[in-house]
Amino acid sequence: MATAVDDTELFGDLPRLARFETEPARRFLGHAVEEYQKCLDSRDAEGVPSHLPRASGLLFGEADDTGITIRDIEFVPNVRDSDESVIAEFETTIAPRFGDVYRNPGRGFWSDEKGVLRAIQQQAAKGLELMGSIHSHPNWHEIGPPHERFQQLSEVPTRMDEYLFGQSCWPVNVIWYVHADSGGLAHRVAGWRPGPEPESCRQLDIRIPSEVCDEFRVELPSE
Repeated sequence: MATAVDDTELFGDLPRLARFETEPARRFLGHAVEEYQKCLDSRDAEGVPSHLPRASGLLFGEADDTGITIRDIEFVPNVRDSDESVIAEFETTIAPRFGDVYRNPGRGFWSDEKGVLRAIQQQAAKGLELMGSIHSHPNWHEIGPPHERFQQLSEVPTRMDEYLFGQSCWPVNVIWYVHADSGGLAHRVAGWRPGPEPESCRQLDIRIPSEVCDEFRVELPSE
């Protein structure tokens, strides 16, 4: 049985402020937009896409008394639909717990362990530590297949996200919500940290450079 703990036991004095430098923010935004465009391009005659966008990365940086600074991002291979042990995890544990939609190999992202280790080693040589993860959510509840529209996605964690955040115990987990509206593509971004209760999250104060927010219509929770 899981025991609740105060999150200071997990993260010590790590601050709840996480600020992105411009380059990693732009790199992830470009990747997320590319994935979303692939989604739109995969639409059938009825306008329903077959490609579910999956943009995911690892965040590297450093922390001081004023906050966590994200200085770089690494994109590692996705083995969600190729690693037999990961496929089994989704079939036997995740799908029964969070819903049959997770039997779809196109849903979810699982970073290759060797890729993660390689990224950690490369970034350590630059003096940077693995601080957490970032992944995108599309407005799948509006544009996806009708039978998968019951789960509304946004910058707020799903139950599956909360489970994965708790498993990794990383101090920074960012969800980048990409959606289309009458003005084109827009973005909402929020950051999260596992809370003291199992499958719970606490919100972080996320800062994205103002020039990125202004150019790409990025909205933060504090705005």
